[in-house]
Amino acid sequence: MFFKWVDPPHTREFATLPYIKGLTEPLTRLLRRHDILVTNKPVITLQQEFTTPKFRPEKEDQCNVVYKIPCSTYSWSYIGETGRSFYTRKKEHTRNLKMRTKGSNVENHAWSKNHQLDFDNALIIDKANYRRLKTLESWHTAKTVYADNTDQ
Repeated sequence: MFFKWVDPPHTREFATLPYIKGLTEPLTRLLRRHDILVTNKPVITLQQEFTTPKFRPEKEDQCNVVYKIPCSTYSWSYIGETGRSFYTRKKEHTRNLKMRTKGSNVENHAWSKNHQLDFDNALIIDKANYRRLKTLESWHTAKTVYADNTDQ
């Protein structure tokens, strides 16, 4: 025969116990008498004790959002999505309206119907990762009465 079965060397048993002063030391001594290796861990770690606060950007600075811009003279609303910050996209809509940019849905509604859009009451209605934005935009457009994200 080319090989020989080897028995694994005797391995010591292992136990991890939370450290509780006055209780862990005698228990450790007892387990060592029975050839069980003991390690101790803290009940509360430093990471649990000193958590870092989450940074949340201002609502206007959030990215990957679905937003709603209402019309101030009619119950119509524009539903849109952007991967960039909401503030930047709102500024672009305002600029498109002033410059009468062709192809802008917001501009088409305002100039063709002679309506005023209420950019001050524009709001974020949903937030998601970039892959889900188009789906959420379509869903909110279908769900909201008198909402649109296409040309009139």
